[in-house]
Amino acid sequence: NNNNIKMNELSPIHIHLALTNKNDEMMVSWITKGKINQPIVYIFKGDCSVVLNSNKENFKELLNNDFNISIGKTNTYNNFEGYIHNVIVNNLEFGKTYCYSVGSGELIRPDFGSIQNSNSNNNNSNEISRWSKWRTFKTEPKEIDHVTWGAFADSGTWGDVHQVVEAMSKDDSLTLAIHGGDLSYGLKEEVWDTFGDIVEPLTSRLPFMVIPGNWDVKEGALLPFMNRYKMPLVYQQPTIDIKVDEDDDTKMQLKSFPNLYYSFTYTHVYFIMLSSYDPYQIGTQQYKWLVKELEYANSVRSKYPWLIVVAHSPMYSSSTGHGGSDTNVRNQLETLFQIYSVNLVFSGHDHGYERTYPVYNEKVLKKHIYEYKSKDGTIHILGGTGGATADPWFDEQPKWSAIRESSSGYTKFIAHKQSLQVTYIRMNGTMGDHFQITNDYPTIDPIKPKKTMVVSSSEHTGILLLFFALLIFVFPLCAYYKIPSLIFQSLVPK
Repeated sequence: NNNNIKMNELSPIHIHLALTNKNDEMMVSWITKGKINQPIVYIFKGDCSVVLNSNKENFKELLNNDFNISIGKTNTYNNFEGYIHNVIVNNLEFGKTYCYSVGSGELIRPDFGSIQNSNSNNNNSNEISRWSKWRTFKTEPKEIDHVTWGAFADSGTWGDVHQVVEAMSKDDSLTLAIHGGDLSYGLKEEVWDTFGDIVEPLTSRLPFMVIPGNWDVKEGALLPFMNRYKMPLVYQQPTIDIKVDEDDDTKMQLKSFPNLYYSFTYTHVYFIMLSSYDPYQIGTQQYKWLVKELEYANSVRSKYPWLIVVAHSPMYSSSTGHGGSDTNVRNQLETLFQIYSVNLVFSGHDHGYERTYPVYNEKVLKKHIYEYKSKDGTIHILGGTGGATADPWFDEQPKWSAIRESSSGYTKFIAHKQSLQVTYIRMNGTMGDHFQITNDYPTIDPIKPKKTMVVSSSEHTGILLLFFALLIFVFPLCAYYKIPSLIFQSLVPK
């Protein structure tokens, strides 16, 4: 009937959290199929049991004295029959539990009707439906504490995604979830709706920070990805690239890049979230931004000792899913990661779990299976374990590959100031991998490089040729003609 239709249109669905540019804020987002007057979040510092176990009078007192109310904005996009609501709640305290409900209009409790209006016992289901159940989240842990988060990629709406989300949702130690791209694999809104339903138990409890996968930037997927899962992007507007046709200068080619990259800090960790599908080559906007981020991250290394990059396309992979390692990304960015001591790179794209030793240019820097130091080099994790069908591996396992397996699950990180523990947990709860990195950086901030020096492989070759020329020709000639002796004699006063 019409009442049920209206109720469903106003019901908050696909509730999810995201971090913003400010560490004391949280963005709360949800969707309604019908239009509401104003999106509102009621939030209370404390456990939801306090709210749920209160009677009407106690709840009114809580509402008047302990609740904060935040109001947000609503938007929509082409071909989407619904409305997306984003509300930022601020002045949050570190390391605390918060209880919240999202909706619109007058706050209604189904057990005792209207709260604001004491003369009303309005228990109308249409009004109740405007509000979500009470949800809870934990804020970023304090600097003196450790921080725990989970990461996965390549989910879809079929396969094992339900079990992976359920396993992460039951892990109460997590305060953050990171998705490395290819969220729904959907090119239609209905698939994104299904994905939103599947992940809501996780995303309504943990800030859900995402980067684009190749499926997320396809036509039919890019708008849902960008609008439904708003991130604190560096550039909020796309870049338009204009190129003149080489054969006909009266024709121009226009290409738009959405700039889906950003960074954030979280307790002891500096996260750099890259877009594999915006230009990243040397000299591009994303590359220049990345260099500045890496420089700054190293200047605050004593506060954020762990530098982690998330990018969908893997620099190191022995999966046949997309032909192995993405050497294009590796050739452009790996030297940067080596110079600035990136601890770990988390990727997806290929469906399976694989972890490298500390590696650079395919050379293993330390061949120990479980124990590393932060200066040993960059470790790469392929975490395309979010539920999509597994890809096969190449028969021969490369020397840089420490462990690989075909399963679904999530990668769990526990970061203390002095150690980073990483565990791959299969969806059935068993452990597939575990290793630890010990922080051996100085306790003071390292000196920031005066100039970013990025050398390509051809420049490496030139430097080596120059060195050998000096060694073979110039130095022997100098010795033969006793040039060092003549210089020394000219400097000694007579």
